[in-house]
Amino acid sequence: MMMRGGRSPARTLGVAGVAAAGVAAAGVAAARVAAARVAVALLLLAPAATVHAQRVEERSLAARRLAVGARMVSATGMDGLAHRAGAGPRRADLWKLGGMASLALGVASIDRRGDAWARRTSVQDNGTLEALAQVGDVTGSHAAMGVGPAAWLLGRVRGDSGTAVLGLRTTEAVFVSGVAISAIKVLAGRTRPYASADNSPTHWDLFGGLRSDSTRSFASGHSALSAAAAVTLAAEWRRQGAQGWKTAGPPLVYALASLAAASRVRDRQHWMSDVVTGAAVGMASALIVRRWHDMHPRSRIDRTFLSR
Repeated sequence: MMMRGGRSPARTLGVAGVAAAGVAAAGVAAARVAAARVAVALLLLAPAATVHAQRVEERSLAARRLAVGARMVSATGMDGLAHRAGAGPRRADLWKLGGMASLALGVASIDRRGDAWARRTSVQDNGTLEALAQVGDVTGSHAAMGVGPAAWLLGRVRGDSGTAVLGLRTTEAVFVSGVAISAIKVLAGRTRPYASADNSPTHWDLFGGLRSDSTRSFASGHSALSAAAAVTLAAEWRRQGAQGWKTAGPPLVYALASLAAASRVRDRQHWMSDVVTGAAVGMASALIVRRWHDMHPRSRIDRTFLSR
């Protein structure tokens, strides 16, 4: 049977089928192109999405850490003294200690000259130097050991957490320096200037410090205790931003520590290298205590002595 126009039904159906197939193929191709575009877009957006997610997580973690730190500060009573970033030993600490060690080695070469100065009659009979030596002796012993506990007790009684922290840190630094110096004195066994028959600084006896106080010259305990107290007090005043003391305090305590060291040379209790080494031990003790607490803001020591 023929259709109008001379086309048979079969031929018409064949043309329609080819057209449908073409349309279907075009649709598949378009779909593939669209899928490819989506994939490329996802690949391009994936890194940005990842970075954004990481930033969100970091911000969330930082917020949680701040909240924990605030709770710790509140629990220990240390208002405004939150744990600081960059805790632990610093390069500046090593430079300070290295400088003190180098100074001690350099001063050792003039130990004889220092003692020769102290033996002069004009020095020993000078009333002003005698009075200053007495002040230095008290500064390097009773004052250095008492300022920490006194400040801690005052802070606790008045409810002043800053003063309590200052007193506790000073007490810890002085204690550490005292233990270290005691061990060094016993081990070194160096003869004190007044006990040296030939005025020589070269008399050393391993573990000689166990026998007599006259062989406990190295290193100076007065210098160590006063330096530990001075460095800690100055550091805490700066850290807490204490008005007045932040500016005037450090020069005062450093001057008193220097006076304590000089008095021991004038009294012929120590050689010059003894007092410089003692000051280095005191400084090291103060730095050790400070850095340790920076890394342990919720230590048992603080929970015991600073909790409300």
